[in-house]
Amino acid sequence: MANSNTPDKNDSSGKFIELFRLYENSLNGQKNYAGHAIQKTAIQRFANDVNFPTRKNEDWKYTNVGELLQPQYQQPKFLNIKTADISPFLFEGLDTYLLVFVNGKYDKVLSSKEGLSNKITVQDIPSCLQEGGPTNSTVSQYLSKWASQANNSFTVLNTAFANNGIYINVPDGLVVDRPVHILNITHAEGEPTVICPQKIIVTGENSKLTIIETYHHLPNSQQTYFTNTVSQLVLKRNAVVDHYRIQDEGENAFFINNTEVEQMRDSTYSSYVVDLGGKLVRNNLSSILMDSGTSTNFYGIYIGINKQHIDNQTFIDHAYPNCNSNELYKGVLTDNAKGVFNGKIIVRPDAQKTNAFQKNHSLVLSKGASMNSKPQLEIFADDVKCSHGATIGQLNEDALYYMRSRGLSKKEAISVLKQAFLTEITELIKIDPVKEKVEQMLVDKFKQLSETNNESLN
Repeated sequence: MANSNTPDKNDSSGKFIELFRLYENSLNGQKNYAGHAIQKTAIQRFANDVNFPTRKNEDWKYTNVGELLQPQYQQPKFLNIKTADISPFLFEGLDTYLLVFVNGKYDKVLSSKEGLSNKITVQDIPSCLQEGGPTNSTVSQYLSKWASQANNSFTVLNTAFANNGIYINVPDGLVVDRPVHILNITHAEGEPTVICPQKIIVTGENSKLTIIETYHHLPNSQQTYFTNTVSQLVLKRNAVVDHYRIQDEGENAFFINNTEVEQMRDSTYSSYVVDLGGKLVRNNLSSILMDSGTSTNFYGIYIGINKQHIDNQTFIDHAYPNCNSNELYKGVLTDNAKGVFNGKIIVRPDAQKTNAFQKNHSLVLSKGASMNSKPQLEIFADDVKCSHGATIGQLNEDALYYMRSRGLSKKEAISVLKQAFLTEITELIKIDPVKEKVEQMLVDKFKQLSETNNESLN
């Protein structure tokens, strides 16, 4: 009998294998398209060659997925929602190309991408696989890699079940005139649900793209659900991508995110991550620098209350000279929340003139909350500028005293100081409506924080 820290291979995998069988039965005549062959490869590999991680795995030492694997998940149901239902999740005053996914399914009615298809390719992945040419080749390449080579069980599982992902291709030289907002909405009712979003984004040489990827739940969505998302971004020479990901899933949600970035020469990738929701959250974000002159920026905010568990794992591989990376993650934890940060940067022998900086700072505001931070640098080159560091602390008592001396209550002063702690990152957000929305979401989150004596400075 498996203990709570060790998922039973046969039991936990068997649930998903049976779910895949039911999924296949629902396909009817669609089994012959190319994507199904890739899905079958993935589920076979999932059954035979990969295991769910346990806390014996170093990268999962502080995160137990046992509870995530307990439910008997079902495929998501079709949900008909209206424009008014998505309005709270939009950015006031921001004109975007909007792509809406409801329970993992692309909703053409709610989406608004007029004019976008004249500029870039935006296509659902099944349609890509039914066509010939470079689009099919690119999509098949990454799906096949995830199905047959990925060692991450959640990536393989995503490949088996994803059937309505999105492919975006920006041609050479194009600066996309407004952000592309990929809005993911979940409404879980009845049985626990597994949702597998999938994104492949390729930006051409000298192009520029802003992606805003958001995850939300409808207010009356109280059932357990599991969002297992995989994204691949490819930046060709001199491309610039700003990637915002805002996660505000339900309190009974499990959220696993795997994002891999490939950067060609002189490209710049900037990631802005905000994690507010979810019961258990795990983010794997990696960037592979494939030529000289690249710049990589990872910025993250996480807020944990009650029994939330938020785990951020990042990886930057400096394999070529004259590349830069900056990484800053900051979070606030209280009640019985748990946080994990494991950031790894490798500077390989040929990567001279590398500049790599990494920091993680956390506020832990209760005796029941905890934070495990492990910034790592592995340097095999000698002409570099690199540093890393982490702090785990509490609110500054002198600052709190100063705020209260100006007429604020203790509750108000604590709220202001927590907000100020995260300002270093919110100020980096380049789009004002996005920054304002995030700041308001942080205010709303802080209002949920425990009002008990757990939140102390001692």
